[in-house]
Amino acid sequence: MLIGGTSCSSYAQKPKDTKQSERNEWLYSRQRGEPGTWKAYTYTDKIYFNFTGFDWNTGRTFDKSDFPNLPNGEGTFSLTRESGTVTFTGSFDGTKGMGTYKFAGNDGFKTYLQGLGYKGLNEELMLHIFFTDINKAYFDYLKANGYATVSNTELRDLAEQDMNRKELQDYFDLFKRENYTGVSLSRIIELREHGVDADFIQSFRDAGFKSMSLERAQELRDHGVDVDYVNGFKKAGYGDISLEKAQELRDHGVDLDYIHEIKEAGFPDVSLDRVQELRDHGVDGDYIKEIKNSGLKDVTLEHIQELRDHGVDVDFVKSFSDMGFKNVSVDKAQELRDHGVSTDFIKGFIKLGYKNITLDEARDLRDHGIDPDFVKEFADEGFKDVTLEKATELRDHDVTPSFIKKMKQKGFNNLSLADYMKLRDGGW
Repeated sequence: MLIGGTSCSSYAQKPKDTKQSERNEWLYSRQRGEPGTWKAYTYTDKIYFNFTGFDWNTGRTFDKSDFPNLPNGEGTFSLTRESGTVTFTGSFDGTKGMGTYKFAGNDGFKTYLQGLGYKGLNEELMLHIFFTDINKAYFDYLKANGYATVSNTELRDLAEQDMNRKELQDYFDLFKRENYTGVSLSRIIELREHGVDADFIQSFRDAGFKSMSLERAQELRDHGVDVDYVNGFKKAGYGDISLEKAQELRDHGVDLDYIHEIKEAGFPDVSLDRVQELRDHGVDGDYIKEIKNSGLKDVTLEHIQELRDHGVDVDFVKSFSDMGFKNVSVDKAQELRDHGVSTDFIKGFIKLGYKNITLDEARDLRDHGIDPDFVKEFADEGFKDVTLEKATELRDHDVTPSFIKKMKQKGFNNLSLADYMKLRDGGW
């Protein structure tokens, strides 16, 4: 968010742990005094700078009026504040520039901070204090707003999160306007870290959500719910959507594009709960269109979801249609998939000469563990023209081609299939 002060947004990368902090100190101790780099871009009355230091970077926005001596081409310019001076060297063409910078801290101001009890005031932290324009008046301003004590950690966070006076004032005004009481400085910093500012909360008020706690605002931000996301659903005809439902939809990956897909696929009156359920089951617009165009009869959204759950895709359905099984129902397609019946399975029997197999017969064969190879192996053992009914009976009696081969090795030759079933039933 652009502001009228000297800086707006910070993307400072703070040390994540003690070892990282020690690593930074090691870098500073060996590279102190080396220049960092900067890039800058102008827009309206602002200048955005990206600063790179030793193992960190940050982006800050300043007023153009802070730099009355910007060069047109190669040159040097500076910015002085109570905490020190940054001297820029490089080139600027009026809209963008780049180069190096050096920060010279004000030892007197650092001594002042140390006198207040602050420690760990290394060059990186002092530079962030400079960027945020933390000065003696800054502490007076905090005290006047009820924050007389600022801890060492809070000072670092205020600086690194670019909590300048304009940003703080926005929060203070928000708290008064919305009657948020007893908000600690650490809580304000936490809100800032999570991207919850006055504009974020006000945007929801303007959209009709008049009562919102700071906790709720932070939760919405953390879940990626902003007012544009909510308003999108309202414009799509879901005017009664609650913030809880919006957050739930975001968590389940539902957006307006997805809803448009479902409606465009032929279901214009789908509810938000139904959309969420469809997303959870992996049903998208393309799948719906494919299933509806596959030849299945009387397809509903419930059917489509069930088909997706059972792994039925358009190629599976189309393969049966191509074999001549027209007008396959949704239930039948689902049943075939559940029982592992494919057109390749049926074609295997047709190749062996078994014509006119129905889908129910194919399902029963699969359920009994009978596949084309099972039947073919009987032919290899000399039993030609075994009917599918007989193959089913043999499987049920656990008479397999390998069993027959074993019995032949024991001398039981030239027996009928019925005789081999008797042997098996007798315990052989």
